[in-house]
Amino acid sequence: MSLLQSAESHLGPMASWPSNILNYLFFDRPTFRKELRLINFFYGNCVPCSLVVQLFHACNDNSDAFMTEDFYYFYDQYEKYTDFVHMGIYFHTHMEKFLFINRSNKNQLEIAESEDHDISRGFGNKDTVTLQNQIEQIRANVPYY
Repeated sequence: MSLLQSAESHLGPMASWPSNILNYLFFDRPTFRKELRLINFFYGNCVPCSLVVQLFHACNDNSDAFMTEDFYYFYDQYEKYTDFVHMGIYFHTHMEKFLFINRSNKNQLEIAESEDHDISRGFGNKDTVTLQNQIEQIRANVPYY
């Protein structure tokens, strides 16, 4: 199974993912804030950290080794603090709502009120032949370990 197929098995088709997440994953130069939004999105939707790291490095040419440490660090922190609530906000792809990340002792789905209820999905106007080729190459050639 490829990286994208593995991610889609957790999240649904890429066309249903929020546009900002796809932009952070494929196009945007990473910043700490964008990285944290990716981490929250993938963690909240129960995508394993090792898959996220591999996917991010395969999709974004601007990624570097330090980002791998950030992904593992935040996943570890989210797991470690079992009594914390409202540790972050993420878009739940199956419920199609923004939820808070709450830890295991507070394991509840809690909707986070958002000003943007009409979230855009997919790549929008960035859906070019080059991007489609890149996605197909990742989908076909990069296995998930």
